[in-house]
Amino acid sequence: MYVQLERIIIFNFKSFRGKVVIGPIKSFTAIIGANGSGKSNIMDAISFVMGEKAKKLRVNQLSELIYGASTGTPLFNRAHVTAIFIFEDNTNKTFTRSIYNTSCEYKINDEVVTAEHYILELGKLNLNVKAKHFLIFQGAIDSTIMKTPKEYTHIFEEISNSIELKGEYER
Repeated sequence: MYVQLERIIIFNFKSFRGKVVIGPIKSFTAIIGANGSGKSNIMDAISFVMGEKAKKLRVNQLSELIYGASTGTPLFNRAHVTAIFIFEDNTNKTFTRSIYNTSCEYKINDEVVTAEHYILELGKLNLNVKAKHFLIFQGAIDSTIMKTPKEYTHIFEEISNSIELKGEYER
């Protein structure tokens, strides 16, 4: 099954006020821009919609992800990020993760689902959201390219999910 991330829609998330559409996204996409232009916040938005915890997004709690929270006075009480995936037959599937004050809501194609179901459905798209190597953040390029062959093998095993079969293979 061929699937590709087609767009990201960001709404009142971190430094992005209102609705911002990123895309169409191609099979290889590099985000470039001046310091302070929001590159890292786009990466945080993608990580957020893929189910990442707040601490990994450079904040202590979810409410800090809402636009304006960094100044101490959030202008809104809600934010969300939507990832739109397109399939080879041109159908699509949307995943939306929302923050309302301090709570979180997950939707697939506008239907509210549990966090567990949300992550399971992302996994069905062959997205291993547990493997943290599908995005390379600023500052991590050097450490990524300096890995040993054994470390690259481990990364590949995580991304491909073959690491789950390692014990059986070795046995």
